[in-house]
Amino acid sequence: ARALKFVTTYRTEHFWVFFLLPAAGLVIVFLYQKLGQDDGGTNQVLSTIRSQDDVPFHSAPLIFISTILTHFAGGSAGREGAALQLGGSIGNGLGKLFRFDEKDKHIMIMCGMSAAFSALFGTPMAAAVFSMEVVSVGVMYYAALVPCVISSLVAHAVAEFFGVSQEMFLIPAFKITSAVKISVLAILCAGVSIIFCVMLHQSEHLYKKFFKNPYVRIFAGGCFVLILTLLVGNQNYNGTGINIIEQCIDGTV
Repeated sequence: ARALKFVTTYRTEHFWVFFLLPAAGLVIVFLYQKLGQDDGGTNQVLSTIRSQDDVPFHSAPLIFISTILTHFAGGSAGREGAALQLGGSIGNGLGKLFRFDEKDKHIMIMCGMSAAFSALFGTPMAAAVFSMEVVSVGVMYYAALVPCVISSLVAHAVAEFFGVSQEMFLIPAFKITSAVKISVLAILCAGVSIIFCVMLHQSEHLYKKFFKNPYVRIFAGGCFVLILTLLVGNQNYNGTGINIIEQCIDGTV
């Protein structure tokens, strides 16, 4: 969290750093190619819990470095995926270290996901439930409930001990009218999310079709984001996007 905050502050104070985005993408692809790591992302961690797949332990530092480089150069990426990948990789490594069976190793992966999510966002209970639900939507892994809650609470306490500040938002008092408005907004946001996911998958297929070389693909993507940001005229949509959430809460959008 501190590293992300530092690189984000540095980028906003030094606009020229943003022009390094395509180069940062090339470095990230090089690291993945050099270490022989498949860029499966969060999907790889989730598939590990469902099946016999494996998440290499060296993917943890690789994810950390890639996330820092992305936010340093102004890539539009959240922290959620990085937290799940980092925590899942560490949990998988600990499961292998202590020679757990497949079931217990999967629980360790979920515990790692809960811990990383809790430490980063300061929401231990939500992190515990989220890690158990995100694996299979609509299916709850109740066997992991107690381990995930404990790991979330411990991670939250450790983050507070080291002074890692999480995002805090003041929520207005509960009202029926507000609840109805939020419910309608949630439905609309779900619809937008579905459209966004479809667009992501389609654009991914198009990129792989027209740019078969991963280095060319990442360079073209970085240039595309660079051009869009220059057209917008500001960096509001670069980085984690937490500034947009803050503006929405404050009503200054």
